[in-house]
Amino acid sequence: MNLISKKMEFVFPIAGAVLLALALLMPNAILAYAITLILALAAFFLPKQGILFLLIYYPLRSFLITVNPALKLLGDVIIVFVFLRIMWNSRNNWTSIFKFAVYEWAFLGFLFVGALSALINDIGMNAIIFQIRAFVITFLLLYVVKRLDITKKDMLNFMYMTVAVVILVLIQGLVEKVSVRSQWMPELWVNRQLSPNNSSRIYGLLNNPNVLAVYLTITALLTYYLRRLTKSSAVRVFLTIILVVMAGVWILTYSRGTWIAFAISLAVYFVFTFNWKLVLKIAAVIAIGFVLVALPATYSAQWVKSNTKVGEIERTGPAEDEGGFAVEKTRIKETFNANTFEKSLTTGRLYVVSKGFEVFKDYPLIGSGFATFGDSAAKSFGSPVYKDYDIGVDIYSDNQYIQIIAQTGIAGVLLFAVFLLGILVLFWKNRHNNPLAIPLLAAMIGIYWCGFIYNIWEDKTFTMYFYIILAGFLACLEPNEKQKI
Repeated sequence: MNLISKKMEFVFPIAGAVLLALALLMPNAILAYAITLILALAAFFLPKQGILFLLIYYPLRSFLITVNPALKLLGDVIIVFVFLRIMWNSRNNWTSIFKFAVYEWAFLGFLFVGALSALINDIGMNAIIFQIRAFVITFLLLYVVKRLDITKKDMLNFMYMTVAVVILVLIQGLVEKVSVRSQWMPELWVNRQLSPNNSSRIYGLLNNPNVLAVYLTITALLTYYLRRLTKSSAVRVFLTIILVVMAGVWILTYSRGTWIAFAISLAVYFVFTFNWKLVLKIAAVIAIGFVLVALPATYSAQWVKSNTKVGEIERTGPAEDEGGFAVEKTRIKETFNANTFEKSLTTGRLYVVSKGFEVFKDYPLIGSGFATFGDSAAKSFGSPVYKDYDIGVDIYSDNQYIQIIAQTGIAGVLLFAVFLLGILVLFWKNRHNNPLAIPLLAAMIGIYWCGFIYNIWEDKTFTMYFYIILAGFLACLEPNEKQKI
C-alpha cells in the first residue's frame, strides 16, 4: 500500500510527461492546447502535483516549444489554475487572500511603478502585460505554495522530482557535447549560429549555458541535501555519482558569472559556519567532475569532430573552432583581460549599463517604464525610446539592476531593494531556529551578484525554484515566527 501511495503522489507528473511526449511526437497545435487544458484542470484538483509537474516543464520549456510552439503557455496556465484553487480554498476567509509580507508588497509596488511609467510613456498595453507576466507568473508560486500546507513528504517529492529531471538534462547535455551539437537536439538548434567562443559550451535542454549553469547549481544543492536525508547507502552512492556528473556538465557550461556567484555564496556560507568539511567536499566533487566528466567529454568531442562526418556538417552560423580545450582555455583567460573589457564597453554589458544611466537621467523618478529598456518585452515588441539613445533594437540588458534603474527610476529601485533585502532579513532573523536559513542567506547573496550579469528575475526556471524553496522555508518556520511574516 505504501508503494502504491508513493506512486500516486507522482501520477500527475508522470501522466503529464507522457502527454508532453505525445505533443512532441505529434507537434499539432490543437493537441497541445487540449493537453494544456487537461493538465490545467488536473492542477486545479491536484495543486501539489501540478507544481511537481512544473519541475519537468520549465527546465525543458525551451526544448518543448521549439518542437511544439503551442506548449508555450502550459506552465503559465497550470500556475493560474493552482492559484484559482487557492482562491477557492480561501472563499470562506477572503481577508487571507490579501495577506502579504513586506517584501511581497514591495514587489507588487515595483510592478505598479513599472506599469504606470510605461502607460505614461505611451507603451502598448500588450507589451506591458507581456513584461508583467514575465515577473509575476512564477511569483504566484510563492503565493500559492505557502498556502498549500507543505509537509516534509512534499519537500522530499520536490527533491526526488528534481533529481529525475536533472538526470535527463545531464544525459542530453553530454550527448550534445560529445556529438558536437549534432544529436538529441532539434534541427533548429543544430544549425544555430554560435560564436566561436560559445560553440564549446553546453547549452542543454534549457537552451542557454548560463541558465543551465544556474539550474545545475540549484539542483546540485537540492541533490546534496537529499543525499543527507536518505538512509540508503545505495541511494547515497547513486546521488554522489549524479553530483559528480553535475559538476562536470556545470564546468562545461563555462558560465563564468555563475561560477563567481557560487564562489561568493560558498564564501559567505563559510564565514557563518566555518564548515571546512563541506567546502572540501564541494572542491573534491568539482575536481572529480572535471577529471572524470569534463575532460573525457571534451576530448571525445574533439575526436568525433576530427574523425567523423560530424565535422563536415554545414551550419547556418560561423565555422566552429578547432576543438579541444583551446576555446575553453581562451574563454577563461579572457575573463578579465583588456580586450574583453573593451568589447564590454563598446557592445557588451558595460555599454548597456552606460545607456541605461542615460535613460535614467531623463526619467529619474519612475523611469521610462516596462518594455522600454533591455527586458524581454522590449526585445519582443521593440522600444520607442531606443532611437533617442542610439540603441540597437535587439539589446538585452543582461543586468537586472540597470534594467530596473532605467525602467522604474528611483521609486522602482527602492521598492525592488526592499524586496531583495526583505528576503535576506527573513533568512537572517531565522538563522538560529532554522538550519536552512544560513545556506539560503548565502545563496541569496550569490543571487544578488547574478543580477549584475543576468536578467535573472525573468528566468522562469530560476524563479520557479526560488519561490518554491522560499515558500518551503516559510513552511518550516515555527508557528510564532510565521505570524510575524
